[in-house]
Amino acid sequence: MPNQSGQKRVTQLDGLRGIAALVVIACHLLSTLPGIGNVVFDDRSAPLDAAGHWAVFSPLHVLWNGTPAVHVFFVLSGFVLILPFTRGDKATRWTTYYAKRLLRLYLPAWAALAVAVALVVTIPRTVSSLQSSWANMYVTDPSVGQVAKDGLLLLGASTINTPLWTLRWEILFSLLLPVYVFGALRWRRFWHLKLGIVVALAAVGAVQHIDWLIYLPIFAIGAILGAERERIRELTRSWPRFVWLPVTAAGLVLANAEWFSPAKPVDGVEALVTVGATLLVLVFLLSGSAKKLGDTAVAQWLGRISFSLYLVHLPIILAGVTLLRSVSLPLALAVSAVASFAVAELFYRFVEQPAQRLSIAAGRAVERRLGGRRDRADPPAKPGIAHEVGTTSSAADLGRTRQSVS
Repeated sequence: MPNQSGQKRVTQLDGLRGIAALVVIACHLLSTLPGIGNVVFDDRSAPLDAAGHWAVFSPLHVLWNGTPAVHVFFVLSGFVLILPFTRGDKATRWTTYYAKRLLRLYLPAWAALAVAVALVVTIPRTVSSLQSSWANMYVTDPSVGQVAKDGLLLLGASTINTPLWTLRWEILFSLLLPVYVFGALRWRRFWHLKLGIVVALAAVGAVQHIDWLIYLPIFAIGAILGAERERIRELTRSWPRFVWLPVTAAGLVLANAEWFSPAKPVDGVEALVTVGATLLVLVFLLSGSAKKLGDTAVAQWLGRISFSLYLVHLPIILAGVTLLRSVSLPLALAVSAVASFAVAELFYRFVEQPAQRLSIAAGRAVERRLGGRRDRADPPAKPGIAHEVGTTSSAADLGRTRQSVS
């Protein structure tokens, strides 16, 4: 899909992000069921009926496995934020970027935290045998200190609104973006070697259980893919269409590697999940069939509201289950799912979009202020346009990724 300058737009990545968000919602809905939730959260050897066993320990689990979905978000985030720097014809003011980017992440997160607190206060969560031990884990009585800590985002997330944990890594990546840009755009001939190094770092982090070494390299994978997208596209241009079928299968299998069997997975399995997520991103980027799937109206709508949906869905699910579990847990999950999508649409319109506009306005204000200082300090220069990095949200913060591909 060309933009006004005739460049292609990777709209299918919006769709991929929306699909990944849907998988996260499915993960949290199914995890409230006593059998499945107990196995996922507490004891992999806990008894399951036949349907539950198939749902957990078969390839079907990839349809509701939230871990690879988060890895997809992180790969996409690195991919999207590197794109403006690959054009090489404009300068970047990092102060402007940070003003836009941090507002873009923090404002919706704070609003979602407020929604979660309001729901917990209005509909207090309680322990019940009608729901899983996973759902019981989220019973909490929020304190001011707990809310303040969650609001910082950099210290992780409590059980008030646990999905906020991913924003810790989003923000760290955003703060470190100059380092990622340097690494992705230097030594371009050795892109495959750089890719191998960051995957190896993620593997070390997974084996040693070092969170920052698990997650931060995932953004680097996306950044390298974004920087080398045309090279990779050229290398795969002559591939027959059927080749993408085994590539997709490999991606799905690796993404679900943690749940091959009831046995405890080996240390480092999360690195396989990262590789699987990376393959799925490449499939949507390069395969015509996957592009069509990502560009469907439903996938595009999910992509549009995905950040909002990700931020608000879990408190809504837990509130719905608390209210209706004594009547029917399946009914509670169905009502909660519908309510999550409805609230996400409203949150997108009245919180996320205004936050986007405010972040752009803040960036322009910083740009004008810095421009005025430079005009007073420096002699006149040829006119130039600074990159508006951060005005378009990244994949992992689940905003829109309609970036141009040069």
